[in-house]
Amino acid sequence: MKHRRCKTCGVPGQVGRLHRWMTNGTIVNARMTGIRQVFMEADFLPELRERISEGLDFPVSPIFYEAERNSVRVTVEAFLRGPLLRLTARIPIFRRAAVHYFNNLAWATGTASSHTVAYHSGRYGLALMRNPFDLDLMAAVVVGAFEALERKPFRSFWKKEDGAYLLRVEVIKEKPELSGRLEVESEVLKEGDLHLRSCPRCGLPLDLSHLEWREEEGMIIDRRRGMRMINLDGYTPRLVNRELVRELGEEVIPIIIDAKRDYTLKMLKDLGIRSGEDDKARLEALRDMLSLLPLYGWGMASETEYTPGGTLRVWVDNPFDEYLIAGRLAAFYEAAEGKRARVEWRDSGPASITYVLTPSISPA
Repeated sequence: MKHRRCKTCGVPGQVGRLHRWMTNGTIVNARMTGIRQVFMEADFLPELRERISEGLDFPVSPIFYEAERNSVRVTVEAFLRGPLLRLTARIPIFRRAAVHYFNNLAWATGTASSHTVAYHSGRYGLALMRNPFDLDLMAAVVVGAFEALERKPFRSFWKKEDGAYLLRVEVIKEKPELSGRLEVESEVLKEGDLHLRSCPRCGLPLDLSHLEWREEEGMIIDRRRGMRMINLDGYTPRLVNRELVRELGEEVIPIIIDAKRDYTLKMLKDLGIRSGEDDKARLEALRDMLSLLPLYGWGMASETEYTPGGTLRVWVDNPFDEYLIAGRLAAFYEAAEGKRARVEWRDSGPASITYVLTPSISPA
């Protein structure tokens, strides 16, 4: 089923009904402005999970799963917090309507094409899914949504069937102890005065026109690169990284940063963004790179100081995740300078981080 699109930018109207791009570099849920959203490449979190598991020989899949489960649960709980919704959520027929809404969210966020096969409130649910962006994390998304709706813990099972997947979630007695350590914490955000170029017809950021929503496939594609994108809550990577540092120590931080650096370098190469021949071209490339942060809800560069061939300082307000921003900026520096960066950062006030990037003295 094709949904109505803006005739100017081509973005489905549902996207505008779900999201609001704020002037402080964040994207929030249109109905629940305290719930943060981000866009990212669909295969980055699975790749990060694999790199950490291989690099430190530590099974991190449970951490990713529980973080995503809790983040989605908090998001859906916020949606159901209104008095009317809280009341109707107790009625089975309205719960089935909520499950239908979850299916619509899957295509709108590019995480899967999902259709309900069976749902018995208080017991289990069964969905047929095509193109889940990641089996483990997609299961966590569904489990978190059901836990918010049913107010009971759930577990999940996958079964492959005719090129698609059956996902079953069912009620259990209790969640694992790890889940309790991965709860979402409230976030203080700074105000801002950033205004992205907007579509004159629908008001959404005009640069979103490079994204294509494929409803039947449950996918969002970046046309410029042929890369799949997803729209997730803005908390999972932060919870994952917080727990990884607590469990594994600071030695995991360079792995996280390098994973994002390498991934972003490939993205910039695909987009044709590379070091310019003169200072003017470098500054223009840097501006183009930094403009991607607020478009995808990662925060905004409120101030920059750049000495070509030397130091780059970037003040980022409302950073989505300090380590992933560090990796992204390291890639930006390398693309602009042609040199690997050393990146350091410090808090520079509530919801603001100062990053300092200089040429690395170690080999690339």
